[in-house]
Amino acid sequence: MVPTDAFNSFSLEGVEKVEVLVVEQDEDYISILKALLSGENFNFDVTFSPEEALEKLESRDFDLIILNANLNEMANGENLLSQIRVRTISPVITLVDENEAEAAGLVLLEKGADYDLAKPFTPQRLKAAVTAALRRNEVCNIDPEPSGEPVLPETIKTGGLELSLGRLEANVNNKKINLSAREFSLLQFLMTNPNRIFAREELAARAWGWSQDGEIRAIDSTIKRLRSKIEDDTRHPRFIQTERNEGYRFNSIEGTN
Repeated sequence: MVPTDAFNSFSLEGVEKVEVLVVEQDEDYISILKALLSGENFNFDVTFSPEEALEKLESRDFDLIILNANLNEMANGENLLSQIRVRTISPVITLVDENEAEAAGLVLLEKGADYDLAKPFTPQRLKAAVTAALRRNEVCNIDPEPSGEPVLPETIKTGGLELSLGRLEANVNNKKINLSAREFSLLQFLMTNPNRIFAREELAARAWGWSQDGEIRAIDSTIKRLRSKIEDDTRHPRFIQTERNEGYRFNSIEGTN
């Protein structure tokens, strides 16, 4: 076991806060992770329970998930990684026992993990994995259209919904709402392409830059959270419309300014 005083907390330039979810039962490794992720950039949430991890992912966004591979199989027989991938596109680092690292690591990567680390690991390897994962999680810009398209306005408004691109802020009827980076990038893409139907695959690729199966499925859960924040009635949404068997469409109520 690496002593926790071997870790120096690190900061990330240009990043305000990183939300980290850790699914781990080993108190020693929780202490190590906290020692590394103790810089001012990190908000740290720990759970021992796979079921509780899913509850947390339903209610909020995380930029990074660190998962003990031994907790991947849930009590009901379902695979935790698969369930995580339905709910979020955030990168997942799995912690694997050293004697199982080669075989288990490959299986976990196939099931949706982004990185695997064998226990025990060095501070340098953990730091490198976290840094790489966060780079992978950077919000992607909207794919450029053919040359000649006008530059996007700083603010997009329609039907009481306002999106401020420069400040990464959103308002509904002059009330500020909090959006995660992924929610913002998806809403930005939809609002700048109003009244067009997009399949989930295209939304995942163009709004987030990724098109893996889990990320495609995560479109639905992100849309659900967006509706809860911007719609008056989520059962009868005004803005984000579901087109059956096709995908989603943003309804521009007063035109996009």
